[in-house]
Amino acid sequence: MSSRIASVPPRRVKVFSPWDRLLVPPLERPAQDDQSLYKRIIEGSREGLVVVDADGHIVFCNRAAATFFGSTPDDLCGREFGFPYADLGEPASIEIFTGGQPTFMEMIAAPIFWRDGEATIVHLRDVTRWREAEAQLGMQAKALEAAANGILITNRDGMISWANPAFIKMAGFDVEDVIGKSATMLKADAGDDPLSDAVAHLTAMNETWKGRVVNRRKDGSLYTAEQTTTPIRDATGRLSHFVTVLEDISDRLKAEDELVRLSEYDVLTGLPNRSVFMDRLKLAIDRAARADASVAVMVMDLDNFKSVNNTLGHDVGDALLRAVTQRVQKITRTTDTLARLGGDDFGILLEDVTDMAAASRTVRSIVNAFHKPVEVNGQSIEVTVSVGIAAYPQDDTDPLALLREAELAMYQAKSEGRDAFRYFDKEMDADIRRRVKIEADLRHAVDQNQLWLAYQPQLDLATGKIVGAEALIRWNHPERGLVSPGEFIPIAETSGLILPIGDWIIEEICRQRQIWQALGLPEMRLGFNVSGVQFRQRNLFEQVTSALQRSGLSPSSLDIEITESVAMEGAGRVQENVDRLTAAGVAMSMDDFGTGYSSLSNLQAFPISRLKVDGSFVRGIGRTKDDEKIVEAVVRLGQSLGLTVVAEGVETIEQLRFLKERACDEIQGYWLSKPLPPTEFRRFVESFTCPDL
Repeated sequence: MSSRIASVPPRRVKVFSPWDRLLVPPLERPAQDDQSLYKRIIEGSREGLVVVDADGHIVFCNRAAATFFGSTPDDLCGREFGFPYADLGEPASIEIFTGGQPTFMEMIAAPIFWRDGEATIVHLRDVTRWREAEAQLGMQAKALEAAANGILITNRDGMISWANPAFIKMAGFDVEDVIGKSATMLKADAGDDPLSDAVAHLTAMNETWKGRVVNRRKDGSLYTAEQTTTPIRDATGRLSHFVTVLEDISDRLKAEDELVRLSEYDVLTGLPNRSVFMDRLKLAIDRAARADASVAVMVMDLDNFKSVNNTLGHDVGDALLRAVTQRVQKITRTTDTLARLGGDDFGILLEDVTDMAAASRTVRSIVNAFHKPVEVNGQSIEVTVSVGIAAYPQDDTDPLALLREAELAMYQAKSEGRDAFRYFDKEMDADIRRRVKIEADLRHAVDQNQLWLAYQPQLDLATGKIVGAEALIRWNHPERGLVSPGEFIPIAETSGLILPIGDWIIEEICRQRQIWQALGLPEMRLGFNVSGVQFRQRNLFEQVTSALQRSGLSPSSLDIEITESVAMEGAGRVQENVDRLTAAGVAMSMDDFGTGYSSLSNLQAFPISRLKVDGSFVRGIGRTKDDEKIVEAVVRLGQSLGLTVVAEGVETIEQLRFLKERACDEIQGYWLSKPLPPTEFRRFVESFTCPDL
């Protein structure tokens, strides 16, 4: 064992001067009776006592000191002490290891006389737990400083004694603004504070208080916080402090409010959604039942809204919906409800309706309001609306039934020309339901391969050869069988379904023409009708030319048939599509000529190559002179303009001879052939021999 009890370098202990002796009087020798008492006190002390002589060797130590060093008094006496002292009366910290574990000591040294010589008495106190507690407190203090939530410590009178940085940031105060001030300065309201009473009551019972408070920042703004206040008591059990933890939940509350708003209100227009509309309708019906009053339920739909989205873009469409909302809100009362039901459908709820004449005035004002263009993003957009109305209790008493009936009436207004309103009529129910069912079934017809094309041959009267055919769409409904195009095409156009159907027709015609070409059929021109909706909402040029390229066909293989009403538009995307298609070599025909309202000047300006005489006039040949005169006039007009004239609906030899005598170029109709499926059409062309005309 080393003669020194520590690993510190040896050094000389402090030698006190005579002046020191004057400052520190010599230890008086106790009486004999007292020595035993002093010895017991020293030996029983928890503090270590060590006496070091002038040479730095231990001449005495008690059991506590020996224990600190992991030894015995007898073993330590005579060994060098080795620890440096601090100045007189000042504590010094030392660290010793016993059993591999560090022990922290506080050491205070003082000079004494020991057995007629100068010596030093050293007091040793184990401060390991105190150091650990101090470290723990330091760590906790750092944690409080770094906490995300605001923390306040107040005394029992509510005066703030400490605040962490998170609270300072939350409240916007400087530290000096709050320390020593009453916590009531944080309250939003200077009046009675029931929360303070609750806190006082619970803290008096030594319980923690939790609740929501509204506080005011230094700049005057308010914030909502979740507050937890815990009473702190001293060792005697007396209330000494409060610790308050504050979590700013203002942003969370805003987010929750936004979630509620999103679940109940339309984001784009700010209007109540369908769910809220139905809730208000139910409440309105309950009130009306008690007051013996009426309620009017309206469903408003924008006419041709899809064309706005497709031609001008969805951003313009969204802006249009907001503008429509503002225009209708100016007409309705504050007690009425305007809601967005979905898409471009709006619901309008009129409460306390004394008679339906009042509802008529409101809906008429709404319809008329859209006879003026809507200004959107610097553009003037013409838009009309169709509105359906159902009334409680006249039409129904069930909220869902009333809304459905208003929707049916709206569909009726659309089917009758749009830009109008209609009241629900039980007689229209079956017809509207049929239309809605057809529309729903038509949405799946393309994907489920229910649509197909029939081809009606066209005969050149000069050569007696089949020179082309018109492709006519057919629908084999799984339940109803063959559905007439006259029944589903108008529905397809009003619903927008004509667009995917038109896309399919173009692809199918090119595919079928490619097959016939591979099978050796002669060159033929295939005509098909293109809706005005397709001209306005599609890049028809890109669509047609892409389909031709994929199938390897020449542009002359196709003939696009348009109606007079489409030709009359002659502007915007319609004109652009027509010009580009004709420049590429795709023929353009005017279908059903004579039934519309085109003028000769428009006919000359429009780049068509063929006129198709409507079958209703052809069927009048041999029966009415007026029809015959119209047919003759159309043929002569076409000849004068250098156009090919095609007569539709030829059913008899008499009609055929009449047309041939007047130099009509081509015919199609049941005299030649009915529309045929692709396979039958191929056989017809392969075996056809023109009779002697």
